[in-house]
Amino acid sequence: MILIDTNSLIVLVLGMINPNIVNSHPRTSIYSCQDYIELISVIEDLSNLIVLPNIWTEVDNLLSNNNKNIKDKCVQNIKLLTEKTTEKYLETRLAYNTPYIYEVGLTDSLIIEIAKECQLLITSDSRLSDIAIANGVEVYDMIKIKHLRAGIN
Repeated sequence: MILIDTNSLIVLVLGMINPNIVNSHPRTSIYSCQDYIELISVIEDLSNLIVLPNIWTEVDNLLSNNNKNIKDKCVQNIKLLTEKTTEKYLETRLAYNTPYIYEVGLTDSLIIEIAKECQLLITSDSRLSDIAIANGVEVYDMIKIKHLRAGIN
């Protein structure tokens, strides 16, 4: 199973509408159609994805500011994704018992805990990526991949 983080999930939702609009949202403006295509190839099958309720809430909040046409399509894609993916829940109090709560906060602490049981974590948060790797989690960091593709170390 593959755990996906907020910004990566936003790239997925927008790319499902049209890969060419991925860079139109303020949270995903650095991404391109190519990033969406690579994300899809890493995921392979949407049923492989795990999404935390916290992430669904963040995604919904961040995409709710789109114009009506895009917002309606985002809602339709989120609905489709909630039907195809697995939602995994951890109690909030568990995050506050992790050593990284002060460094990455509630949602990311829960992500790290669940990611320990997954094959892969997809994220674009380098701090989360570094902590996850330090905890033995395999990570597909969209920012690092983008930099590698551009020849930036």
